[in-house]
Amino acid sequence: MWVKQRSGIASVQVVADGEGLVSRAGTAMLVGLADRVGLTRALSDALGDVRERPGRHDPGRVVRDLAVMLCDGGDCLADLGVLRDQQVLFGSVASDATAWRLVDALGEDRLDAIRRARASARVRAWKRGARPERITLDIDATLITSHSDKEGAAGTYKGGYGFHPLLCYLGETDEALAGCCGRETPAPTPPLTASRS
Repeated sequence: MWVKQRSGIASVQVVADGEGLVSRAGTAMLVGLADRVGLTRALSDALGDVRERPGRHDPGRVVRDLAVMLCDGGDCLADLGVLRDQQVLFGSVASDATAWRLVDALGEDRLDAIRRARASARVRAWKRGARPERITLDIDATLITSHSDKEGAAGTYKGGYGFHPLLCYLGETDEALAGCCGRETPAPTPPLTASRS
């Protein structure tokens, strides 16, 4: 794969007799997809006011890299190191401290801007033929075990202690659409509408 610093993956070629190997080639294709459907640019536009000073890392790219890291199985900011170690595939990836400052700056207004950026990218992808024929919303609670020393803490319906966030996935693609931890009502996600041509 050839990767340019700003434009993502130019082309992908699968060969059996290549000399070099990379461990995250499939993950790098997510970066290319985000760039092609305009998600990276929309995130950059939505988060343009986050920068306090000119820096090397565009906030939209940092959010995109965090999403790619989660898709790759990461579960904490330190897991960005997996992408950072593959600069030939992902270019320059923000440090954990830079990513933390961005996450810390994400208030409800900026989260709404991210939701709108995702919705506009989804519409563009669906116009290009990625829209499923049928839309099934798979809504389910997921138990996350957590210890509690609180006096009088009550167990979950299964007898354990923890949380049960309510998650919503697109059944046909397993795309995570929304989630709620149960303590507050999430802001509404922009509608999933796109015209089929």
